Amino acid sequence: MKRISDQLAELSDRAKAAEDAAAVARTQSREKLTAMVAMAREKAQQRADGLRADGDRVVKETDTMWSDIQTRWQDLVRTVRTELHDAQAEFDTARARRRADRAEESAELAVAFATAALEEAEYAVLDAILARADADDAVAAAR
Repeated sequence: MKRISDQLAELSDRAKAAEDAAAVARTQSREKLTAMVAMAREKAQQRADGLRADGDRVVKETDTMWSDIQTRWQDLVRTVRTELHDAQAEFDTARARRRADRAEESAELAVAFATAALEEAEYAVLDAILARADADDAVAAAR
């Protein structure tokens, strides 16, 4: 199992790669842009499928509404903060270890969820760029 800090570093690298892909996408031909969108869609689907395989610890649908994401995130933050507060108040070693295990599992879930959201975001950005290119072509053809 990777350390959470390593997972966050990977998430940061992935976010930078998505940013770079969006910048490059604006300069690509339609064929390359279409291929980039398809690849991003496939990667997002693979990530979502992988998360689904993890059962209760993952998001069950890739199209979860943003408000649902916010609610889940707020619940996760509230739970982690509550557990940390409770853990600080209790000095029972076994209980503290169990709480730490749950906090680490929650953090791993948050990273996995963020990674899946990032994959979806990259797909959405690339698809939006392609849609804008289609719209620009339609306007140019109408002239």
